Amino acid sequence: MCVQNIESRLKVLLPDDVGAALMDGVVLCHLANHICPRSVASIHVPSPAVPKLSMAKCRRNVENFLEACKKLGVPQDKLCLPHHILEERGLVRVGMTVQALLDLPTPKSTHLSSV
Repeated sequence: MCVQNIESRLKVLLPDDVGAALMDGVVLCHLANHICPRSVASIHVPSPAVPKLSMAKCRRNVENFLEACKKLGVPQDKLCLPHHILEERGLVRVGMTVQALLDLPTPKSTHLSSV
């Protein structure tokens, strides 16, 4: 899996159990936003008070990540399904999705003229 690529882009260290690290969708959402800022509008992140996200929030993050991948141009055949991430059932598929996202041509920065 492209763990080193994720780590170097996000300046994070992922634990050995990559599936568990990705299953709440937080890292994946941050990765999508790193590729294209604001592609995931809101990310549910754990806090010291609530260190573990509810399944609903994990699912939301994962769905937002996959939606961002689609919008950014990851081909349908490279997209994994939410349960691949949420249930750690298809790390190879998740890896394909992440790699396809990383392989996208970087979008040209669009400068909006101030009106």
